[in-house]
Amino acid sequence: MAPATSGRLRVVAFTGGAPSAIDGVFLARLARDPLLELTALIVDEFRTSRKRAPLRILHGMRREGWPWLSFRLASALAALVRKAALWLFELAHEPREGADPYEALEREAGVPVHRVADIHGEQSLRLIRSLRPQLGLIVGTRILRHCVIDIPEFGTLNIHKRKVPDYRGGGPVGYWEVLAGEASIGVTIHYATAQVDAGDVLAEATIPVEECDTLESLRIKADLRGAQLYHEAIRAIALGRREGTAQDPCQGTTYRAPSALRVWQLERRLRRRAARRISLLRARPPGLTRMRVLLQYALVSPLLHRLRRRLQRQQRAPVCILFYHLVANRPLNHMCLPLEEFVRQMEFLRRYYPLITVEEAAARLHHGNDEVAVAVTFDDGYRDNAWAIEYLRYFGIPACFFVCVGHVLDGTPFAHDRRRGFEGALPMREADLRRLAADGFKVGSHGIHHEDFGGLESEAAERVLGESRRLIGELTGSPPDDFSFPRGQAGTNITAPSFAAASRHYRRIYSAYGGYNIPGRQSGSHLLRIGNPTDVEDLATVLDGYTGLRRCLAGDAWGLHTADLAPYQARTGTRKTTAARLQRLFPRRAGR
Repeated sequence: MAPATSGRLRVVAFTGGAPSAIDGVFLARLARDPLLELTALIVDEFRTSRKRAPLRILHGMRREGWPWLSFRLASALAALVRKAALWLFELAHEPREGADPYEALEREAGVPVHRVADIHGEQSLRLIRSLRPQLGLIVGTRILRHCVIDIPEFGTLNIHKRKVPDYRGGGPVGYWEVLAGEASIGVTIHYATAQVDAGDVLAEATIPVEECDTLESLRIKADLRGAQLYHEAIRAIALGRREGTAQDPCQGTTYRAPSALRVWQLERRLRRRAARRISLLRARPPGLTRMRVLLQYALVSPLLHRLRRRLQRQQRAPVCILFYHLVANRPLNHMCLPLEEFVRQMEFLRRYYPLITVEEAAARLHHGNDEVAVAVTFDDGYRDNAWAIEYLRYFGIPACFFVCVGHVLDGTPFAHDRRRGFEGALPMREADLRRLAADGFKVGSHGIHHEDFGGLESEAAERVLGESRRLIGELTGSPPDDFSFPRGQAGTNITAPSFAAASRHYRRIYSAYGGYNIPGRQSGSHLLRIGNPTDVEDLATVLDGYTGLRRCLAGDAWGLHTADLAPYQARTGTRKTTAARLQRLFPRRAGR
C-alpha cells in the first residue's frame, strides 16, 4: 500500500502537565523518526478548580468514612517527609537535568511547543487548524472533545493501557484486572471517538501479571510496551496502513476511576504480599534500624562531602560500579529485585549521576575523573531480566552483562539457585545474548558454569577463561574484554594465580566484594564493584561514599582503604587509630 503522503506524516501531539520520563523519550523518538514530522506539541494547561479543603474533607468522610481521613493524613505526612528529604539531598547534589522537559524537547529536537489555557477554546482550535495535521496523538491529557480530535485529516490516536472492550474507562493501570484476578493486562492503540475508548483498534498487546506484581510495576511495563506499540502504530499509518478493527459497542464494560483510598489500599496489599514472598525484600532491616543507619550517615555526611569535593578537585572522583543479578516480580531466587525498585534506582541515577560504560569507567581511572560516575552491570545472565533490559534499552542506559556461557548453551539452572531450592531462574537463551550485543550492551564472561576460581587448578582455570571467551565471541561476533569472577570475594574466590590468568585473557577484571574505583589509587586492570542496593535510600548513601559509621571514622570513607588492597588480598583490620586515619584523609595545610 502506498504511503499516506508523498512526504513525511504531519503529526501533532496533544498533552497536558509535565510528561513522564517515558513519554519524554517517546516524543523525542517521534521527532527523530524519518517517516514523521512532529509539527508541534499542544500542551493543555487547563485545570479544574478544586473545592475548598473543608468541603473535600466533608465529601471524603461522607463517602468513605474515617479510613479516608487516616489515608489523607498519612499521605500528606509522607509527601512532606519526601519533600524535606529531597530538599536536604539537593543541597549537596544538583540534579543533572533541571530544564523544563518541553523546553528541552523544543531546544534539542526543534519541535515547537504551544501552551494553551484551554485546548477546547477557540484560540487553541485555530492554532491546531493552522498546523494542518494529518494525525493527532493523545499523550497524557484529559478526555478530548470532537472539536479537537476531528481536526487531523486521518483522525486522532489514543493509547489505552487496558484490553478493550473488556476494560474501558479510568483507573490506574492493572487496578480492575488485579481485582478481577486476570492473568494479564492489555495495551491498546485506537482511534479517539466521542465514546470513551470505543474507537477502532490499530494495535494491541498483552502483558502477563506476575505473582508479585504491584500497580507500580504493571504501570512501568504498560508504559514501556505501550510507548513501543504506539510508535509502531504511528509508523504504520505513515506507511498507509490506517484501517483499524471495529469494536462491538454492545460488549465490554466502562469503569469509573476508583478513589485514591481504594487504589492505596490495593497497592499496599500487593506490596505486602511481594514483601512476604521475595527474599531480598524480607531481608530488609526493620524501620528503627534503617533510621539509625540514616542518622549515622547524616552524622558523617559533612566528612563524606568534603572528601568528595577534594577528590573532584584532584581529578580523582570515585567511579562506582554496581552489580545486579535478577530483576523480576516473581520470587525466582534470593537475589531477585522487583522491577519497580530497579526503576526507582535507575531514575535516581539518571537524575543525579552520569551513567557510563565500563570502558569509560576504566578510561576515567586512567585519565582522571572530576565527578562521581556510575556504571551498571549484571551477573550470571538470567532470562527473566527481560523487563529490566527493556527499560535500559528504552532509555539508552549502558550496561555490561557478565554471563555464564555454558548455562546459556545448555539452558540449565544455576547450581547456587538449586542449592537454595530455586528451579525457575533460567539463564538467557542464545538469541537473548545475540540481541543484547546487537543492541549495544556489553557482554562479558562470568565463567562457563559459574566456576569458583578459588578452588580451580591452574590448568582448569586457563581452560575456563579461554573457552568462555571463545564461546561468547562465537555467539555475539566479538570476543569479550571483560571478566567478572563468580562470587568475586578477595582471597577466597580470587587468588593471585587466578587473577594473573584472567589478566592474560581479558583487559578488565571485576570483583564483587565492594569498594569504589578511585583514579590514582588502583593499578592494573582490576575494577571494584558494589552489590545492588535494596532501595533508593541505600543507593543514595552508597553514592555518597558511606561505608558504615565505624569504617568512615576509621578512614575507609569512599572505600579508600579497600581500594589500596590487591583483589586477592582479603580485607583485614587496621591498627591505625581514628585520629591517624582522619589526619591521613585531611592533612593540615602548611603554615597552620
